[in-house]
Amino acid sequence: MPLCPKCGSHNSEGNRFCNSCGSSLVSSNTIFQHSQPAKKQVPIAFNPNTELLPYTGQERLFTLEGETITVSEEMDAFIHYRKAFKHAARYMVQYVMRDYNAQVKNLDDYFTKFPIMYVHYRRYLVDAAVKILVNNGIYDISREEFEVELNNDFSKCNREYEALIEAFNNTIEDNQERAARRASLLPTLYFGGGVLGFAKALAYNAATTGIAEASIRNANVSQPQRRELFRRITLRGMQENLFSDFWDIHYSLTYRLNERGAAVWYPTKELNMKAQGLMNNISNRLIPEDKIVSALIQILDIRPHQAGCLEYIVSKYRGNPEALKLANYYGLEDEAGV
Repeated sequence: MPLCPKCGSHNSEGNRFCNSCGSSLVSSNTIFQHSQPAKKQVPIAFNPNTELLPYTGQERLFTLEGETITVSEEMDAFIHYRKAFKHAARYMVQYVMRDYNAQVKNLDDYFTKFPIMYVHYRRYLVDAAVKILVNNGIYDISREEFEVELNNDFSKCNREYEALIEAFNNTIEDNQERAARRASLLPTLYFGGGVLGFAKALAYNAATTGIAEASIRNANVSQPQRRELFRRITLRGMQENLFSDFWDIHYSLTYRLNERGAAVWYPTKELNMKAQGLMNNISNRLIPEDKIVSALIQILDIRPHQAGCLEYIVSKYRGNPEALKLANYYGLEDEAGV
């Protein structure tokens, strides 16, 4: 029997929230993890099974202003997966937003339907990533483990969702407190848990499982309050978070491949800091003109996705076909996001 971390009460196996005080018995990031995917088909316009495939990198050579840029096999593989998952993320965002605009009309819909849409479409990309791992002889990482890692490391949508859930529950608490004061109840009766904790648990259960619409609908939050909370959701912000979450799957994939010895490059904190320092010095005109090309090549060698690097190359060497070829290979056209 799991013990409540807050009040110490015993609860039945499988409970996600305490029967006594309503506190969560599981990690908050399981909100999305436990949502069941809807039974839909990905439109034919994009098929992860044919477009997100295992890839073996190859050495590539480029030139810029008379200097040679050598891309290793490992780096080529990383760049390939980076671009492929960006392309896939764009499609998946479109599908989520299509379903969202058709099905989500209010706060209750958002709490109960959005996690299902999110998990459903992200799962196509997760499955593709796991297949790539298996193709590389990595058999011990399941879809579930991969998804938990994403929830922990790359889930802006989940964080935004949790923030709105918290605001919803705070509204329940405020309303309950005001009601208690109007009824001249002692504060200890209110803060003791009871109805408040139960209402809180119901709200979280509705968000987590998508099956308790009536419970969340009947929670002590007025329609004007729900509308105000719902207005906090911006479609542009949602699109950007979806795109970031779906595209970041390539980080989890390439990290796992690199960790297990596959020929795939992966960035490190040290390399990222070094590339950022070089880019800052170039932008601040601290590097001599005759050393800039070498500095740019060094950045591409240690962090090909360094913000501003490709844009600087295209701008500084405007009209140079070598610069355009570099930008196309490294994926400058993909940096616009959604």
